[in-house]
Amino acid sequence: ALGHICGVTGDGVNDSPALKKADLGIAMNESGSDVSKEAASMILLDDNFATIVKGIEEGRLIFANLKKSIRYTVTHSIPEVIPQIMYIIVPLPPMLTSIMILVIDLGFEVMAALSYAWEPAESGSSLMRLPPRKPVTMRSIAMLRARAARHPPPPVDPRTGQPRQPGRVRRVLNAVRAPFTRVWWQDLLERPEGEILVDGELLSWSYLEAGLISTMSLIVVFFVVLNHHGISPRQARLMAKDTSNAYFNKDSPTYTYQGREFTGEQQFYALNEARTGILFSIYILQVFNLFICKARFRLPFGRFMFRNVRTFYGFGGGLLLLVLVTYIPPLNTVFNSSYKSIPLYWLIAVGFGCLLLAYATARMLVLRKSRPIKWNRTIDGLHMHPTIWSMRQRTKSIDVAV
Repeated sequence: ALGHICGVTGDGVNDSPALKKADLGIAMNESGSDVSKEAASMILLDDNFATIVKGIEEGRLIFANLKKSIRYTVTHSIPEVIPQIMYIIVPLPPMLTSIMILVIDLGFEVMAALSYAWEPAESGSSLMRLPPRKPVTMRSIAMLRARAARHPPPPVDPRTGQPRQPGRVRRVLNAVRAPFTRVWWQDLLERPEGEILVDGELLSWSYLEAGLISTMSLIVVFFVVLNHHGISPRQARLMAKDTSNAYFNKDSPTYTYQGREFTGEQQFYALNEARTGILFSIYILQVFNLFICKARFRLPFGRFMFRNVRTFYGFGGGLLLLVLVTYIPPLNTVFNSSYKSIPLYWLIAVGFGCLLLAYATARMLVLRKSRPIKWNRTIDGLHMHPTIWSMRQRTKSIDVAV
């Protein structure tokens, strides 16, 4: 009645109302009646309650893998957004083009993110030892009671016994009026009880922590490649700031700096090579992040990180795609990449990837101390505790024996 998630099992006709009303009604297949099967939302084929436990474990695994996939996928958005902001504010030459962003989002990122669908659990018993995501606690009961008090039930139609639903105009007026009421803000700012799919910890890792480390990596790679061609960061800023001349194009005018001339083709190919370095930098950092996001309760080291073979298929396919769009002449023209890009610059991204791995390890150690996981106690066998009824039966048996 308060709003907690409730599951009901049953097999008889008298269990049908409860099976229908519950959030999850489970009927028995072999011993259950047809009425209970129609009312239930799930049918237990083998009538074995251990199957329900296996289903709960599979559901927890799906939730955990979906959270890992979101955590991994959202991380690359910051390295895509910040270069565009720097292009407008600083300004700098455009680091990423629109078609390069499509290569990242719809190319190697999709392949790697889909591999989490086959990700096994970190350990055999870790999932079932976790507390429920939305446990029944005193705080949750008080929160749901307060919410029910703020939202009184609608009037009931005496003829049908069903709640009266307001008309379309009334619903529109209530939706417009809601943000100006105190109840709406209380519901909005109320902290939910239990674990949610996208929480603050996930967003902090993706946007502030791993996202910023990845952004620093691509900026360093970008300026190192330009500097290799003789264009310093200050010089690149001055060229991008000059609105009278459009630099970094094939038909751009020659730019002279400290007695050195840069033709339009030299500017164009230097920028494309720097952009190619950014593509590989994002890819390498995301490969490190792909394995880091596998570890939710353990340190990001161990054999469990390599049990999913499809992970290697995912980032292997992404690497193949990057090689095709970089070193195949018809494709590098379309994607504004450069086949002259050398793998030496990729070592910078590898160094930042090791930094990300070390940071994730230190972060996990700090979280273990500050917010330890409350594992459920392992129950071995059947625990029978004495009750009034059991002690009464034991007393009667002793009296009869005497």
